[in-house]
Amino acid sequence: QAVLVVLEPHTAATPPTAQLHKMFSVPGRTVLRIAVRAPSGQGVQLRYFAALSPALQGKVDGFKGEIEKYLPADGKKVVFATAWLATDNVFVALMHKHFPTALSGMNLVAIDTLHLFPSTLVCAKQVEEKYGKKGLWKMPADVTSLDEFIAAYGDCEEMDSADFDFVSKVEPFQRALAECNKDILITGRRMDQAAQRISLDVWEEGKRTLNPMASFSWQDIVEYADAEGVPVNSGHNFAYRCSAPIEATKRHLPDLPWKKVDLGKPFWQCTETEIKGSPAATITYVFKSFGDIHTTGPVEPHESERTGRFVRQAKTECGIHTRTTSAGAPHGGALQDLIVKDAAKAAALKSACIRTIDLNERQACDVFCLVNGAFSPLQGFMDETAYNSVVKDMRLPEKQLFGLPVTLDVKSVEGLKEGDKILLKWEGQEVAVLEASSIYKPNKVVEAKECYGTSSLEHPTVHSLIAELGQYYIGGKVHGLESPKFKYVVQTPAEVRATLPEGKNVVAFQNRNPI
Repeated sequence: QAVLVVLEPHTAATPPTAQLHKMFSVPGRTVLRIAVRAPSGQGVQLRYFAALSPALQGKVDGFKGEIEKYLPADGKKVVFATAWLATDNVFVALMHKHFPTALSGMNLVAIDTLHLFPSTLVCAKQVEEKYGKKGLWKMPADVTSLDEFIAAYGDCEEMDSADFDFVSKVEPFQRALAECNKDILITGRRMDQAAQRISLDVWEEGKRTLNPMASFSWQDIVEYADAEGVPVNSGHNFAYRCSAPIEATKRHLPDLPWKKVDLGKPFWQCTETEIKGSPAATITYVFKSFGDIHTTGPVEPHESERTGRFVRQAKTECGIHTRTTSAGAPHGGALQDLIVKDAAKAAALKSACIRTIDLNERQACDVFCLVNGAFSPLQGFMDETAYNSVVKDMRLPEKQLFGLPVTLDVKSVEGLKEGDKILLKWEGQEVAVLEASSIYKPNKVVEAKECYGTSSLEHPTVHSLIAELGQYYIGGKVHGLESPKFKYVVQTPAEVRATLPEGKNVVAFQNRNPI
C-alpha cells in the first residue's frame, strides 16, 4: 500500500526552517522517514493516511448504505452506546466523515461505572475533542466517586456480578435512554468478537437497534484507525512479557510476574519481535479491549478482544445489550422467531442431519415455545454453561432472569458428537433442526434441589426428572422448519400480543398447571 503523508505547518505562510524527523513503522506498509524544516518555535501537525484496502472500502460503503437506510438524516432520537473502544471510536470517525449532521443530532451515551481504566477516560476526551461531539455521561445513581459507590453499593469484588452490572451500567443506561427519548439504539457490536456474536443482524427491528459495525473484523477496525488517525486507548501500547502463562482469571491482579513494556505505539503496529522482545518472551499479553478494571485482562495478540472481558464470569456482555428493555417488551428485548423462511436453507439444514429424534409431547411443546419466541431470548435448547447458570442462579450466562432450564433430554447419545445436526419430528411432522453444540450428562439431584427445593421422588416433577427424562441433555441452536401442530388450540406469543389492548398495562397470570 502507498502511504500519503500530509505535513501541515501551524503557520502556513511561514516557510519551514527547523528540521523534524519522524519514523513510521507499520507492519506490511511502506516505511517512511520524513525530514521537514519548520520555523523555529513553531509546531508541525503531522498526519499520515493509508489508502483503505478494497475489502475494507467495501465495508465502509456498506456502512454508509445501512446508515442511510435506517437512520434519520438529522440523527434525532438516535443513541449510540459507546465504551470508547476502538470499534466505537471508528464508528464516530465514520459518522463524522460521512454523516456529520446525523452525528451532531444523535446522542453518544457513555457510562462511567467509576471502575474504568484511567486511559479510557483520556481516550474519551480525545475522541470528543477530535470529532467535536461530547458524550452524554451517566454514573451510578446518587454517587460520583469510587468511595461513594463502595459506601452505597459495596465493593465490586464482593457484589454479585448481576447486581454490579445493574447499578453501574444498566440503570444509568436506562436513565440516559429515557432522557434522550430514544427511538433507535446503535451499538458497536461485531460478529467476530465472540462465539455469542457469530450471528448478528445489522438491523434488529424488534429492538429498533442498528449494529452497523457487525461485518467489520478486528483487522478492519485497526486498519481504519491507523489510516484515519482515530484515537485509541493508550493501553494498547503495552506488552506484558512472561516466562510462563498466567491464568486468565488472575491477570487483573496486581504484582504479577510479568514485565510491562511500553511499545510506544499500538501493539498491532508492532512486529512480533517488538512485542515479544529479544530474546523472545515465552508468552506475551496485550490489552485488546477495555471494560471495568476488575473484569478485564490482557490476552495473547491472536485472541479475540472479548476473550479478555468478564474472564471470571460465564457471560460476555455487561448487560447493556442483554438486560436493557422497555416496558411491555419481550424478555431480552426482542421476540425470537426461529422459523427458517428460506425453503432452500431449510432443505439444506434437513439434508445435513445425521439423526432423527421423535419428540414426546412435552418436548414438542418446548420446541413450539422456542421457535415462536415464548422462551425469548433463548435461540435453542440450553447448552451446559447456560443450564448450570440457570440451575444455580436462575439467570442465563448474560444475567437475564430465567427460572427453569429448557433442555432436550435423550436416553442415549451414542454415535452423536458436538457439531452434528439432528432432525426433530413430532408425530411425523418435521418441526426443527437442532445444532448439537453441547452434549452433557446433568446432575439431576442438584437440578431437583436447586429448581424444586427437594430431591424427594414424592414431588411429581422431581419424579419425572429422575425417573422419566433421559439421562443426557443436548443443547444448541434450533432452526424451526414448521411450528408443531397440536390437537388442542395454541397461540404464539405474537398472536397473543395482537389481542392485547393498546395503551393499557397488562398483567399476566399463570394457572397452577404449566404447559
